[in-house]
Amino acid sequence: MIDLKDITVTFKNKASTVHAVQDVSLQVEAGDTYGIVGYSGAGKSTLVRVINYLQKPTSGTAIVNGQALGKLDKDQLWVARRKIGMIFQHFNLMNSRTIAGNIEYPLRYSKLTKAGRAKKVQELLALVGLSDKADAYPAQLSGGQKQRVGIARALANDPEILLCDEATSALDPKTTGEIIDLLKRLNQQLHITIVFITHEMSAVKSLCNHVAVMEDGKIVERGALLDIFSNPQQALTRDFINTATQLDTALAEVRKQPAVINLPANARLVHLSYTGASTDQPLIAGLYQQYGITANILYGNIEFLQDVPVGNLIVILTGDTTKLPTAFSQLRDQGVTVTLLDPKGDAVD
Repeated sequence: MIDLKDITVTFKNKASTVHAVQDVSLQVEAGDTYGIVGYSGAGKSTLVRVINYLQKPTSGTAIVNGQALGKLDKDQLWVARRKIGMIFQHFNLMNSRTIAGNIEYPLRYSKLTKAGRAKKVQELLALVGLSDKADAYPAQLSGGQKQRVGIARALANDPEILLCDEATSALDPKTTGEIIDLLKRLNQQLHITIVFITHEMSAVKSLCNHVAVMEDGKIVERGALLDIFSNPQQALTRDFINTATQLDTALAEVRKQPAVINLPANARLVHLSYTGASTDQPLIAGLYQQYGITANILYGNIEFLQDVPVGNLIVILTGDTTKLPTAFSQLRDQGVTVTLLDPKGDAVD
């Protein structure tokens, strides 16, 4: 469906050269929901614009729907782009047109009759839950409603791919959840491939099956959502996940507790994370029964990603410190990620 090979995008002016994307390869299968996460300036928006060739790469090949976009002439590229919809952070609606007029605009060169276009607009309004807003204007809508219009407009030409560039970044958390739910429904109902660009890992975990993390124009980590969340390899990925799961906030509060500030010599502050079947195991009870190690649970959370439970615990483990390495090894054999924490700072091990 989408195959980006060795994509590099470089911007040059008299004063400087910016390497926005550096030798990135990315494959997205048909019908998938793929998140690309990175902070501002990471290159993710530039990369996504290569998918519809709004940004031509300096080097590399973009193959979409079996076509190498760089080999298409102007007319062929125009046809190819009609199968790639796009929605934006700030909606990009035309304030002088009604909602129906905004949605109809991409159909102006279609083969549909005037009646056919009107019927299509009504179908799209119903699809995004705005049937009663056809004659309204963008200024009369909320942010979430404006983004629904943007989605309907992007679907006007029945695209096979929907590119979402920071599509929820301007929305409040409740509205973000509603838009994510709509995108999930569209993916399932229309079998449309979604590429979701964001700096918010919380949105990715609610929507996407796969995720890539970008930094300085490069992909530093990628994989299935569950694998990335359960076993992140890069510090940047861990930062995103800790923010999405609110683990960073929990750690900040935990480190203020007297039990952590005055941690005794025979105690360790530990983060335990576990996925799937591991959540069914009596982890804490087992530590005491086998090793005499007691656990003071300071924070605990279980959430479901793709219907799989993912858990996090921050605990103080107290006991014979010579037994801890063996206990940790057993936990890891059970699929638990064990991270020793510095009471005053970051992970130790």
